[in-house]
Amino acid sequence: MLAGDHAMATPASDRSFEQRLRELAITNELIKTITSSLPLPDILRIVLDRIKTLTRAEALSLLLYDKQRDELVFAATETLREDVVVGMRVPPPTGIAGWVAHTGRSAVVNDVAKDPRFYDAVDRVMHFATHSVLAVPLTRGNRVIGVIEIANRYDGTSFSDDDLRDLERLSATVSQEIDIERLPHDREALRALLGRVAAAVPGEASSLLLYDPHGRQLLRASRTQQPGVIDGMRLRCDRGIAGWVARHREPVRLDDAAADPRYDPSIESQTHFVAHTMLCVPILSKDTLLGVIQMINKTDNTPFTEEELRVAETLANHSAIAIENASLYRQAYLASITDDLTGLSNARHFNRMLPELMQRGRPLSLVVLDLDNFKHIVDTYGHLVGSRTIGQLGGLIGQMARPGDIAARFGGDEFVIILPLTDCASALEIAEAVRFAIESCTVLEGHGVDISTVTASVGVATFPDHASNADDLFRAADAAMYAVKRQDKNGVAAAGSRPSG
Repeated sequence: MLAGDHAMATPASDRSFEQRLRELAITNELIKTITSSLPLPDILRIVLDRIKTLTRAEALSLLLYDKQRDELVFAATETLREDVVVGMRVPPPTGIAGWVAHTGRSAVVNDVAKDPRFYDAVDRVMHFATHSVLAVPLTRGNRVIGVIEIANRYDGTSFSDDDLRDLERLSATVSQEIDIERLPHDREALRALLGRVAAAVPGEASSLLLYDPHGRQLLRASRTQQPGVIDGMRLRCDRGIAGWVARHREPVRLDDAAADPRYDPSIESQTHFVAHTMLCVPILSKDTLLGVIQMINKTDNTPFTEEELRVAETLANHSAIAIENASLYRQAYLASITDDLTGLSNARHFNRMLPELMQRGRPLSLVVLDLDNFKHIVDTYGHLVGSRTIGQLGGLIGQMARPGDIAARFGGDEFVIILPLTDCASALEIAEAVRFAIESCTVLEGHGVDISTVTASVGVATFPDHASNADDLFRAADAAMYAVKRQDKNGVAAAGSRPSG
């Protein structure tokens, strides 16, 4: 397929008709979900996928309302992740993109499992599952300077000839515009270029691969939809735009969300994702609040429309029925992913996620943390102050977790943090930062109680350096933590090393 080939333009009336047909089909699918006996987590994921198909948002969240605590819980999420170009290097002709760079020919692969060129190492690093790929070369003169690659069409369908022509047309334009020496170091230009790629052919991941100065390796910059980054995080209903929508039970459409006085930047600090445009609608059943659906930033960088707000409200109405039908499971589900005292993940969620994340990629580090002198606080001030101390310090640990990390209360005054794709040296730096933050927290907020004696003993272990399975990794980190306890407390140690504090 040549870059000069042009697809016939689709009339606006036909596009509108196709959009309404798609809305009807998705509504019918939701009706099937409503009448099914699926468990709540499956229903939430189906609802999120249907919203994603119709709105083409960069970040989507379905938050359930926890009436007992008057909080919203992020129960199903998908958030854009951006990586700078100095990340993973791919030697041509490795992978489908490497083959495109080597041959100068485009590739459309709608089932990568059947293609021998597919290179799954990128998936392992990105915590992503590629099903289909569209890749076209960037050429200048007779020389290939890079590749544009899209994985998994956004609506779940196969890549088409029209998609190929659209991406080749964009490639022909940008290959003459970009400064290949400067671009790898210009984050804003990279973000803008990847935004143009997503607007041309929306996908779950879009990547730009450029040859290094020696022409031997491809350096990758990417935008990837990441599920579950902030699952389990809690938001009070007096905070943020989602909280306002929950409290007032009114939908919101914003063209500049970050400038809105209701905007809460704390979620942004967790995801490193900046909100520009936003749709946020309540999920209501017979005037009962069940949750909130939130969509942020369209993939083509345009504002959300009133028509899209109408569609979002329709989907929320149908979702309410499905969620209400699973209401018997809702509180159990909330309990299954969060610790009630701290709002972190709980031990059950940690035990499920650690082996799963270890299978996705290496290195992975585990931090085990136990509070020092906590019993003295309980003995002096009572169990209520003890519980609130746990809650405050647990919240502090959660704030320090990076996007993709999983911080959990393991039990009592013991916490764990899973650090995917993090080597031991980096994990020790993170553990030391957490230890120092706890040491610096000297007063219990709202009570004025002195908790300066509470510190933390921290152990770190890394897969595969210290263990080959989840149980042994936990034992190694736990043993390192107890080595700190036995020495002087308030320190950090890696498995098999001397404690430092």
